[in-house]
Amino acid sequence: MARKLTNFDNSNWKTRKARYDVAEAGIGRVLAIRMAPGDDLFGTTLKICQEKGVKAGVILSVAASLQKAVLRNVWQFPNPFPINDDCRIFTPIGGPLELLQMSGNTTETEAGEPYLHAHVTISMGRPEATCFGGHLVEGCTIFSTCEMVIAELADISFMRLMDKHTRVGEVFGIETNGKSDAAIKKEITKRKARPKPKGVR
Repeated sequence: MARKLTNFDNSNWKTRKARYDVAEAGIGRVLAIRMAPGDDLFGTTLKICQEKGVKAGVILSVAASLQKAVLRNVWQFPNPFPINDDCRIFTPIGGPLELLQMSGNTTETEAGEPYLHAHVTISMGRPEATCFGGHLVEGCTIFSTCEMVIAELADISFMRLMDKHTRVGEVFGIETNGKSDAAIKKEITKRKARPKPKGVR
């Protein structure tokens, strides 16, 4: 008999109180990046954002060739949250590989540390055009090149804050236009204090 999942609020989405967050932002600087052979896709992206002071960014485009890759996927639901390595599988893939797509964002933790959350799709030549996808982690090594464009988001604090429901750092956007540091900190405290949905352990 299947276990009942205790993570989810299965009430009617049309009538329940919305739990999503929306914050408006502008576009700031745009970084045009080329990575060299041997660079780690995850680590180098994080390092560039840290060096350039990008605290809130969105990955616009990436094209790359890879020597090898490691992808992370969830293979079972946690019951209850959080998702941890017991629920994940890490898949190493030998190259040569082509990076077809990478999407995600760069944020910062509450402690001010840079954070990269990205998903990728890669293909290999044998068997022909076989594709894999998953969460980007360390271990994706550049073969000949990586061409990436990251757009910085302006007038927003884009942060990873602990979520009481999922029990991990989730992204929250806080508009900063004209707000004092004290007002932003107050908004952060308010977001962190938000209760879990009814009926969820």
